[in-house]
Amino acid sequence: MDNEIRAVLIPIEEGRKLLLPNAMVAEVLGMRSIEDVETTEKWLLGTVSWRGWDIPLIDFAVLTGTESSDDIGNNYNLAVLKSINHPEDMPYFAVLSRGIPKLQLVSRGDMQLHEEKQINHNAIASLVSIQDEMADIPNMNYLETNLISLMQSAA
Repeated sequence: MDNEIRAVLIPIEEGRKLLLPNAMVAEVLGMRSIEDVETTEKWLLGTVSWRGWDIPLIDFAVLTGTESSDDIGNNYNLAVLKSINHPEDMPYFAVLSRGIPKLQLVSRGDMQLHEEKQINHNAIASLVSIQDEMADIPNMNYLETNLISLMQSAA
């Protein structure tokens, strides 16, 4: 179908995924060492080295209300995302994936939008279900702006 987009579903916690256009995902990596950054925000896990860049790594589930990050194991992955609103300040960042992200063709008819009152955080733009799977569509401007601010204050 012409109106289908290639999307990626990134598992962020049990029964919950992020939905992003495939074009935003630069690469999916296995877990690697995380360098600490000075911050009190538990959702900013640190930085990881990727292609010569030290990029911030976030836990989207913790950002949006999950109590705290569990021990990060080698079975987790990193989804490196391209910044879309502020690429000059932060070209890339990574999201913790609690499993293997899945490529999926998505059309408008595949998605059911949920009511805005179910959204509990500014980092979530929309909640959708796709073929019986719940997914968050992130508010990338909010996410990138806050992440840049945190990284600049940690520097």
